[in-house]
Amino acid sequence: MLIPSAPVLSADTAQKKPATDAPHPTIHPSAADLPLPDGVDEQTGFRMHRYRAPVPATNPGTEVIDTARAFELHQNPQVKFIDVYPPRGLGPNPMDGTWMTNESHRSIEGAVWLPEVGRGHIEQEHIDYFQRNLVKATGNDLEIPLVFFCTADCWQSWNAARRALHWGYKNVLWYPAGTDGWLENNHVLVPVEAESFFDN
Repeated sequence: MLIPSAPVLSADTAQKKPATDAPHPTIHPSAADLPLPDGVDEQTGFRMHRYRAPVPATNPGTEVIDTARAFELHQNPQVKFIDVYPPRGLGPNPMDGTWMTNESHRSIEGAVWLPEVGRGHIEQEHIDYFQRNLVKATGNDLEIPLVFFCTADCWQSWNAARRALHWGYKNVLWYPAGTDGWLENNHVLVPVEAESFFDN
């Protein structure tokens, strides 16, 4: 199965890994050779439609985590949480890159909200947006753990995690319960703003 190749990062983003005192937490990804689940396009390796639908129990190459594990990882500042919830609205403002949405959004505290990066097909400008913000979140350190989530029963977080794996991120985790599971377990959600679509 083929996944579209990722664009090469420019020289100014290819920086050395930052020095950190805290070690990265140990991640235990599932076997990378697991078959892809039903509903995934075999040519691209992504779910291409009906993103709000029951999700599978696996995401090959990732550690699939429950809320207890997500909460444990959330205590470690080395772990970056990436919210890919797709808001209703008009998309990014062509004037300043802010997202024009018809709804407010609450997420896990400290999460980076990157809308529209979990669809099966995304345009090059969305690929650039996604890559640029992953580099920003991780300091271009491919070992930094990344937790991808959305709401429950949302394939966009499944797709987004697969893209990060394809781009070489080593510690990719998928939290399928997302903000719904977080809230159901009495954890707090906070207001969040989507990252600007433009390179600031």
